Amino acid sequence: MKTKIRQEILEILNIDIDLFIKKLNEITDSGVFDEFREDIIGLYLLGNSRKEVAQILLGHTRQKIKDKAKREKKLSQDIADPLSKNIYPRIAKLMGVYQEEIAGEWAKILNFLLDPQNNYKLNPPPQLNYDNFQGSIGNQFFIFSGSQDIVQDKIDATNFYQRGLFYQAFHCFVSAWNIERESYGSGNPETLIYLNNCLIEKYKNNLEEQKIKVSTLAVVVPFYHNQGKVATEILRGISQIQSYVNYSIYQQLPDLEYIYEFEESFFRLNNNHQKIVIKILIVNEQNNIHFPTNRTAERLCELSSELNIIAVLGHYSSEMTRQAITIYANHGMVLLNFSSTSNELSNFSTAEQLSFYRLTTQDSIAARNLVDHLTTIYTNSVPQNSSIIYNQNSSYSLSYKQTIEDALQQNKGIFNHVDDYPNLGNSHNQIRPYLTEITENNVNIIFLIPDGGIEPNSLKNTGFISRLNVNHCLIAGSATFYQENVINWIDELHQLELIENQNRNIIACIPWHFNSNSNGINSNNHIAQNFCILGSNLWGENNLTWRSATAFDAVLTVFRTLERYPINNHQELATNMNNFLKINQEIINGVTGQIQFSENGDRLNPPTEIVKINFNQNRQEWEWNIV
Repeated sequence: MKTKIRQEILEILNIDIDLFIKKLNEITDSGVFDEFREDIIGLYLLGNSRKEVAQILLGHTRQKIKDKAKREKKLSQDIADPLSKNIYPRIAKLMGVYQEEIAGEWAKILNFLLDPQNNYKLNPPPQLNYDNFQGSIGNQFFIFSGSQDIVQDKIDATNFYQRGLFYQAFHCFVSAWNIERESYGSGNPETLIYLNNCLIEKYKNNLEEQKIKVSTLAVVVPFYHNQGKVATEILRGISQIQSYVNYSIYQQLPDLEYIYEFEESFFRLNNNHQKIVIKILIVNEQNNIHFPTNRTAERLCELSSELNIIAVLGHYSSEMTRQAITIYANHGMVLLNFSSTSNELSNFSTAEQLSFYRLTTQDSIAARNLVDHLTTIYTNSVPQNSSIIYNQNSSYSLSYKQTIEDALQQNKGIFNHVDDYPNLGNSHNQIRPYLTEITENNVNIIFLIPDGGIEPNSLKNTGFISRLNVNHCLIAGSATFYQENVINWIDELHQLELIENQNRNIIACIPWHFNSNSNGINSNNHIAQNFCILGSNLWGENNLTWRSATAFDAVLTVFRTLERYPINNHQELATNMNNFLKINQEIINGVTGQIQFSENGDRLNPPTEIVKINFNQNRQEWEWNIV
């Protein structure tokens, strides 16, 4: 079909003309329509008469017939033949009527296409981008790959999605997904989320007929922090559980062969026969603590009715979570947090506690476990001089630092605490004098606490300190220190032959690790096992992190509630989650172990793992691994 005709149908009639033509071509073995017959269909749908259709398509080729009456008769016949012999028979069969009922009745044909039950009427998604707010359910990409083919597929996919052409968008997303996996050995989780969203939109009417609920969750991630690496880790966990949940509904659909190539046993997540599919809205978090209000939270509450958002997952940093919780609480919206660990978040008001569920491990536990681990190492040694480097502008960094100080104070005979440095977010040159001071004071242990992305220099300076290996100190980091960057920095020194193939004195305390003895790939936790197996298939080995696992468990927490209660909106979810998880304190088995909540939203007995950077001789690479 000519581009101009197709464009007019999309813009004026809002009909998926490509899907209509595809269905007509599938009806008989007579072959597919050529462009001429497609144009006939398109022009009639746009309201043209037979004479007008003939003049547009054939007028210039029949000018040699001088007699006007004969010329018009010939034009009419050239259009009538394909209509009666090819076009009307297929349309009648598609509509389930006799040909005589629809021949020449283009108003009837148009009404058939405009009926939402027949799946040809386009429903473009709402406009999601406003000042200080960026969101996507498939209408834009945040993570782009280097390959031009992948970029073009993503551009085409998002353009189709914006116009409500979900069939076309789906196949462009599939193409991008397949090329990425073939080229890089790892899929893009954002693409997998949009694939799932496309299937939901494409089969929306079928889902309604079968009374299958579509539950929309918004996930807020910081794409600008650490070049999108943190956001990607989180979305791996989100996309995996979305695929787990939706697979049981979509496994009979032919399109699934393009995406899911995994054993069915991986997807035995459902506890009952509730039919649920999950749609994900991805939102970019600016991580700007200087705005007077959290515009992301405000906008999500405004969109909650239009998009039927039943819960929000996020925010990444403790500062943004603290800023947002009041807004969600005022709207009765649940916030499930997978990454904010500040002790401050344990002391919300009663109203805020009703909306808050924290899946990760708070500083009061993680920081103390880090010190406890070091205590077991140095109990019989001479006192170790220690120092803390943190960012005083971050409530999270301050929280972690305070817990470390309290734990060191309780172990005075083992640790001799030296002055701290509170300006990890300052410039590179401002930190140098302090590092010289550390050397002069014979510091043995540096506690390194970068913030959650609120000041870019914090992570940069963390790399600077890690590479210097000041005084051959042991560096002990928080969960924010656990980054792929640290591995890359150490590998850089290794390649330059500045360090040998030996273990570095770098450790961290995190909530979960792929090789966890209790919740890893070789543990007795079957959900964790399957999470790791599928994750290795999708993203390659060693690409699932604690952020992926806690994000997975955040969605799982909502899913288990949806299985148990009939929920239609975010207020009903908030009520039932509070009864299910806080009043009754029910236990959910997740990737990170047993999930149970206290009244304030903190997790009871949250997990911790001590990890260390070492050199894997078999793979010839540096890695984080269990101590």
